[in-house]
Parts: sequence; C-alpha cells; structure tokens
Amino acid sequence: MSPDPPAPRPGAWWVAGLAVVVAAPLLAASLRAEGGGSGSVAGWALGIALTWTVGGLLIMRLAPSDLAGRAPGRAPVVAVAVAGVGLAAASLAGGLVLAGVPATAPWVAGPVAAAADGRWGVLAVALVAGAAEEVFFRGALPRLLTGSARWVVPTAVYALVTLCTGSPALAVMALLLGPVAMWARETSGSLAGALFVHTLWTLTMVGLFPAVVVRVGIAG
Repeated sequence: MSPDPPAPRPGAWWVAGLAVVVAAPLLAASLRAEGGGSGSVAGWALGIALTWTVGGLLIMRLAPSDLAGRAPGRAPVVAVAVAGVGLAAASLAGGLVLAGVPATAPWVAGPVAAAADGRWGVLAVALVAGAAEEVFFRGALPRLLTGSARWVVPTAVYALVTLCTGSPALAVMALLLGPVAMWARETSGSLAGALFVHTLWTLTMVGLFPAVVVRVGIAG
C-alpha cells in the first residue's frame, strides 16, 4: 500500500474558503443581472469561473495530488464515457419532467430562458464555467479531504453554492452531477474524466435542453 500523501499546507483551506465566499455572492448577483441581457450574465459567469479557476489552481499548488501513480486502462475510459452519456440522458429526461409539471416548471423556466437568449454565447460561457467548477470542486477540493469526505463535502458545497443562483433545479442537478464527475475522476485517474462528464452534461442541458423543451411544446 502506498503511503498517505503529505498533508496540505494550512493556506489551502483559506484559499478554498475565500473562493467560496467570493463566488457565492457573485452567483447571486448574476441572477439579478439576468434582466441586463446575456452579455451581462456572461460577464458575471466569467468572473465566477475565474474565481473557481484561480482558487483551484492555488489549492493544487498548496496540496499534493491524491491521484498520483494511477494509470487507467481502456476499460475505465469506456466506463467514464458511458457514465457521462447516462448522466446527460437522465438529466435531459428529468428536466423535461420538471418542465412539464406545473409545480416545478418555474424551476427550469429561468435557465431555459437564459440559454435561449443568445444560445451559442451562453453555451460557450457555460462550457468555460463548467470546466472551472471541475478544477475547483473535483480537481482541488478533494485534495484537502480524506475518505468519504472527498466525495460528500465537494458535492454538498457545490450544491449549496449553486443554490445561490436561485434555481432549485440547478442545485438538484449539482447533487447528481457532483458524484458522477467525482467517480469519473477517480476511475480515469485524472481530472479529464470529470471534465468530460461536465462538458457532455453542459452540451446537453444548455445546448440541447432548451430547444427540446420548446420543440415538444412544454414551454414558450
């Protein structure tokens, strides 16, 4: 059994806390900025992405990797691909159910409207933001934790911070996306697995979902 990695430097925890404290109000502000158009929302989203990226990279410098020495084979790569496709399909189906139920339709109305307003620009920003989230929540934060906390804490914080957007649907999606992305990271032995899962999810839910909702007549 390989020895445990060295403990992270104390400053890593300060960086993690500061990143969350900065990003949470930025997410809330981005919600209030929706009335300013897609350009305004994009500006806030890129600011949030910068916060996650800088925070994540600083933590990676202060905390040793917990994936060192892993060399995944072809089977894990295939498994990650299947998991990514499965999550995207399940999220699409679940989103359609939420959009079709009057009580939960408002949960998805905001994200659908935002994505439909300048779809390609919003999609590009969402891809950048998703990659930044993975750098912080799956690439950096697990380095500060051990055991099951490596899975539970990043996902819980991710969902709580996402709730600052004012969208319960996105917070629920975060609870689903987080563990699958973490599993992909562990299975592939690198952050690339989590990045793949999140990218595929973003392409489906930001690029495809709004068009499907309108096409089937659930909204607009």
